[in-house]
Amino acid sequence: MFEAVFHDESGFLGGLAVVAIVVGGAAWGIARGRQVEHAVWWLPLGFCLTGVLGVTLALRAGDHGSAVCVINHQLTEPLYTTQGRWNLAMFVPVGLFGVLALRRPAPVLAGVLVLPCLIELTQALAPFGGGICDSADAEMNVSGGLLGLAVGLLAVCGRVAWRAWARPTLVLGAVLGLIGAAVLQSAVTLDHVDGSTVREARGDERRAAERAVRQAFGTRYRVGDVRISPGSDGYNGSMSVQFAGGFPAELMWPGGRRLTVDFENTGAPGFAVPGAAPPHGTGDAYRIARAYMRAHYPWAGSASWHATRPLDKDEGGDGWVTSWRFKERGVAMPRSLDVRIDRAGRLHGLMVDLGPRHLDLPAGLLTARQAERTVEKHERRSRAGTDELRVRALDLTTRRTLGNRGPWRAVWSVRVTDLDCEPGADQGDAWAADSCDPYVTVVDAATGRLVD
Repeated sequence: MFEAVFHDESGFLGGLAVVAIVVGGAAWGIARGRQVEHAVWWLPLGFCLTGVLGVTLALRAGDHGSAVCVINHQLTEPLYTTQGRWNLAMFVPVGLFGVLALRRPAPVLAGVLVLPCLIELTQALAPFGGGICDSADAEMNVSGGLLGLAVGLLAVCGRVAWRAWARPTLVLGAVLGLIGAAVLQSAVTLDHVDGSTVREARGDERRAAERAVRQAFGTRYRVGDVRISPGSDGYNGSMSVQFAGGFPAELMWPGGRRLTVDFENTGAPGFAVPGAAPPHGTGDAYRIARAYMRAHYPWAGSASWHATRPLDKDEGGDGWVTSWRFKERGVAMPRSLDVRIDRAGRLHGLMVDLGPRHLDLPAGLLTARQAERTVEKHERRSRAGTDELRVRALDLTTRRTLGNRGPWRAVWSVRVTDLDCEPGADQGDAWAADSCDPYVTVVDAATGRLVD
């Protein structure tokens, strides 16, 4: 664990150990000179505090960033990471030796609660910090400090001054807490995530991935590794699911609402649909996709709309895709199924969304032409020029406005093409070679506002 966290920082750690010994010895000498009871415990307390501050501030220093604090909603995740366990372990001695040296629980408790938060704010805001703090680090530091405090109380059999310094400690802690909260809200950008590292799926998470693969392919494939990538800013994360020679499947997580499968880069030939032969055209491809749908997702048979079309070159090569949609007033609902069939008659790709079939949407939604005019007006205003644009509304669908957790809205996808664009013109090296490619802008069909 030590090597995994500190890597090649042995020189710094050696120097820090020397400084910590000097500080600890000075603390012991001062306490002894003042005839403080239990003065010997000030040596390890000073040593540990110096080590913690050095490791968390000096060792992690870097270019000053943009003052971002990651708020990790997965409270148990740090327990499964090396860094999380180290953050817990290094604060245990602080709580333990704090009790043994002071014999006053109140200031020790305040210290193990406040110090980790101050360290994280310093990392985010100080010029020598890296500009980023992490709630998971503070969570583990506090947990370790509380554990050490509990062990210290057991070691002294509770013979401590419970009321000593309690009132001034409470006042000081409250003041620091209010100041810290104000600074956090005004000077730090909060980045909410459902976990901060890619990790292996566990328990119900893995079983959800296995159910999704079993529904899509029966018992044809055995699920291997399942890795969870966390979401951020209200967006769901995803699971990468291994089978068929690679990680062809991605499952939205949490919730498991949407499954995407692509055999393109796995080396696998795709999923053989029973009874299917190489298709000779769109009709044959549709019949193979329909046979697969009926066996695995029969609910799609009641969809109000379906179509089969040849794949474009940028969609993965030769073949056809059959789509099933539930539409109301021309708006495609979240529930959907797309099945991609290759020239050999095998299922080569899949996208299934188990969202709702019906949503209550407001009246008076924008027409395609109104959505196009909205985008065109915005583009001309933002460009402050007279570029010739081609704007075309593609489809009217539903999506959630706050990542994948907010309310459902009807939205237009509008493709914008700049007909006057010349790659590299007046932009230098910052202009990408494909900067003139068309791009898609999304418009809220109820409000007419562009959606980020």
